[in-house]
Amino acid sequence: MDLERVRASLIQLGCQIPTTGMDETYSIDLKNIIEQAQNEEVESVVLKRYGREAYRIFRLLSKFGRPLETDKISDTTFVEKKDTLKILYKLWKDGYLHMEKVSVNGPKQTLFLLWEINKESLWVLVLDEMYHASLNLRLRITYELDQEKEILQLPKEKLVGELEKRYKRLGKVRIILESSLMNLDGALLLFHDF
Repeated sequence: MDLERVRASLIQLGCQIPTTGMDETYSIDLKNIIEQAQNEEVESVVLKRYGREAYRIFRLLSKFGRPLETDKISDTTFVEKKDTLKILYKLWKDGYLHMEKVSVNGPKQTLFLLWEINKESLWVLVLDEMYHASLNLRLRITYELDQEKEILQLPKEKLVGELEKRYKRLGKVRIILESSLMNLDGALLLFHDF
């Protein structure tokens, strides 16, 4: 690797690169890198579970870092206010958001809902969900293998016709489930070990 390629790689990792002098020392902010990876993992869960609009709302709250009012969220994400409120309530009900009610006294009393992400409690929730998903995948693998254990015990030359189809199906299912489990194990590392 040449020096420019090393520099480019370090920049992608979020390293602080000196601007002056010939002494090139770099510092890597691993905490920030891990936090970004955790955020991306949770955002992908929100996208898959709740949809694109919820993803935009969640990402805004994640990036903003302090409580936002419902109208501000709606205006910034270009989501209808009533849809924004439904999405926020759904995320709040499932433990992804923290809501605070603030009333302002004036000529007429106004109630505002402030929304934010409490990362510490959310990370615990996500880790718990990942453990449950991992257990479910392991149970499903065991179930699939138990259902077809007589096929697994047959010699290869006896696997013809319908038995061969079942054997190939089991192989495909097993590969999908085990690769899903490996991906989930990688995501678990982000939340458990860091």
